[in-house]
Amino acid sequence: MITVAEINDIERLDHFRLAWRELLGKTRGATFAHSPEWLEHYWAHFGKGLKLRVLFVTLRNKIIGIVPLVVKPVATPLGTVRVLTYPLDNWGTFYGQIGGNSAATMVSAIRHIRSTRRDWDLIDLRYVDQDGHDHRRTANALKSVGYQGSSAPWRRLSLVDTSDTSWIEYLASRSPEAREHIKQSEEITARDGHVSFYRSRLEDPLAPGWNPRWDLWSQFEQMDFRHGNQTLIAGGAHTLKQKLDFLRDIHGPASRSGMARIDALFVNHRVVAFAYGLQHPAGTDYLAIGRAPDTNPETVTTLISNMIQQSILDGEPGVNLSLLSPSAASLWQNSVRHSYRCSHYPLTVPRSQLLRLNRWMQQPVVSPKANGSPAMVSNSQTSREIESSIELAAIAPEDWPEENNMQVEPDSERPPFRIVG
Repeated sequence: MITVAEINDIERLDHFRLAWRELLGKTRGATFAHSPEWLEHYWAHFGKGLKLRVLFVTLRNKIIGIVPLVVKPVATPLGTVRVLTYPLDNWGTFYGQIGGNSAATMVSAIRHIRSTRRDWDLIDLRYVDQDGHDHRRTANALKSVGYQGSSAPWRRLSLVDTSDTSWIEYLASRSPEAREHIKQSEEITARDGHVSFYRSRLEDPLAPGWNPRWDLWSQFEQMDFRHGNQTLIAGGAHTLKQKLDFLRDIHGPASRSGMARIDALFVNHRVVAFAYGLQHPAGTDYLAIGRAPDTNPETVTTLISNMIQQSILDGEPGVNLSLLSPSAASLWQNSVRHSYRCSHYPLTVPRSQLLRLNRWMQQPVVSPKANGSPAMVSNSQTSREIESSIELAAIAPEDWPEENNMQVEPDSERPPFRIVG
């Protein structure tokens, strides 16, 4: 018999750490964001005003899957809405259940959500790898309990595919303007002296001399993360200090897990540009890129050029810069993927229905071709559609109602079955 246990206290997660780590090894597309250490640090830095709902799915007293969720107050044009979603906040590309039994885990978790008191106004599960590991399991799990399970693109991901290519072939695939920009940036950077590139190595943390390079980290925090009119650091609208504090705290456990990536550009043995990312089997998600305040902006282009060259030499599958800036990533992209959102809008919540209508009205119009088949939507249309969707507030409003003041929904919202947990 499958049961679901729900944990709302972050301190209790320590009792499940060993089981969680075992399931990580069975999780398709697992990243450091799927680890218990990620959730603990995320909660410590961004959990104020949120409610934790971590669901442990068990079969014959053995945990077969985990679904980490949070109830998050969202500022929208229609007022604050309580959203049940994943704890990621644009720090990663894809997210979902943990464990090898994807379908059973998601269906059991959504049944548990359906059968317990509703403390949310909207389900909005983002970062779903629908075209990859998910295979519509999330949408189907929502539909299996009578929810809408509507699926739509969430983010257009401008990626650099570094597999099965060389730097010469990759550079030839760029536009003449891009090649000239890269060349000029490298020349400007080289005017100041000898240029060298450093990439941290994956090392066994139990080996003698293991070094997470905290010496470089101290310089990283002094970098200027502005690049033109953008800031090259992930994590939504939190302050720069909040983001750097969070990255500093996850660097230790990420390094011990062999998933931290430090890339640095040196001129005359001095760090002039720095990039930080988290590695996973599909490549590296870069979370921050900065340069020394007294250096030229071109050092960032030179750093990224070296990062891509090194990834090609290392045989790394891909480089993801889209978490930093979609427009900046477009200079380097040679591959495009999409992450998806799976949503449910309860009929008993009028505000949720208005949001659903708002989102539907923002969908791009697909004009039919002459032969009656639908025309393809351009990348620019898709990008505008995704960016126009209502965003989760990065910082929770202070007036989120206390749990004991939340109204219980009528029995019509409850299913004819219940998962015990």
